Amino acid sequence: MYETLSEGVASDNGLLALLLDAPEQQRRPSLLFAAVNSLLASRRGSDLAAYYPIHGGHRAVDDQLVPAFSAFCGQHRDDLTRLLAQRSTQTNEIRRCVALRLGIDHVQRHWPGPVALVEVGASAGLNLLFDRYDYRLDGEASSAAASSAVVSCEVRGSSGTNILRTPPTITRRLGIDQHPIDLSDPDARAWLEAFIWPEQVEELATLRGAIDLAATTAAASVVTGDATTDTARMLSELPGSEPVVVFTASLLSYLTGQARNAFVAQLREAAHRRPVAWVFAEAPGLLATTALDVPALRGPLAQRNSRYLVGASLRRADQHHDQLLGLADPYLRWFSPARDSTDDFQWIPTD
Repeated sequence: MYETLSEGVASDNGLLALLLDAPEQQRRPSLLFAAVNSLLASRRGSDLAAYYPIHGGHRAVDDQLVPAFSAFCGQHRDDLTRLLAQRSTQTNEIRRCVALRLGIDHVQRHWPGPVALVEVGASAGLNLLFDRYDYRLDGEASSAAASSAVVSCEVRGSSGTNILRTPPTITRRLGIDQHPIDLSDPDARAWLEAFIWPEQVEELATLRGAIDLAATTAAASVVTGDATTDTARMLSELPGSEPVVVFTASLLSYLTGQARNAFVAQLREAAHRRPVAWVFAEAPGLLATTALDVPALRGPLAQRNSRYLVGASLRRADQHHDQLLGLADPYLRWFSPARDSTDDFQWIPTD
């Protein structure tokens, strides 16, 4: 649906103009689609809602979809203008917890024992509860957790049932976000749900399961902070001396080149005080600008930005060891483990 709608919006100046009501750094297709989706949740009788399975619709994509979208935007332009001016992109893609688990597995091989966990760009902090979810790789259970939040992922190029180890003890769970989501606020929860795509009924169920789980535990907290100026300070304030795993997923896409360098400098500063492992699921081209010591990023891999790299950078003082663990769909719908430490993933089709 969003592929068809994106093509329609791109050729409609009236619809494109809606995004001009958003702050410049928030003028993203995802924000417009989320704003419409948010309004549709209480307008399920509209012609447009009939195309949205997450709202009970069953109509297939046809040549009336874009006109229905345009008409809905026209009818609710004032509400959309308000949402676009006041809201920001906020997502918690629970599937990305697969990348976090793989990264923590890698950290454990080098630094066994308990770790503290910090997610930068945490939104509502749901990924901080990664070890409380039920994982299904290639349809087979790969964890003993019984949870209403089921994380599914296809594994390509390897057997999926043996790539996840038992997570270590997590001593602290902290999220950092410029605009944290307060899950006790029904409106904030609804806005988070608005970023689920129309066909993703299972993803909506997983998100709601994770939200319900978060409501029953005080294990994780999310605080207001900036990735480029506050990360090192907040890591230094964590008690203990165990390694800190810093997880980011799509964070770099929201940062300028200068800001990306500033974030990495924050990690470097924090590593002077205690071991820091940066676990990431990010676009190759953006990772290539961060001075990771990965030769594969100096080749064609850096151009494959329709895919994400999962990897880890282990840091102590002025040293760091960087390794790519696999290539994945940006939403971790599938994951391909690296065949060796020098893999540049040219064996994976580019389409």
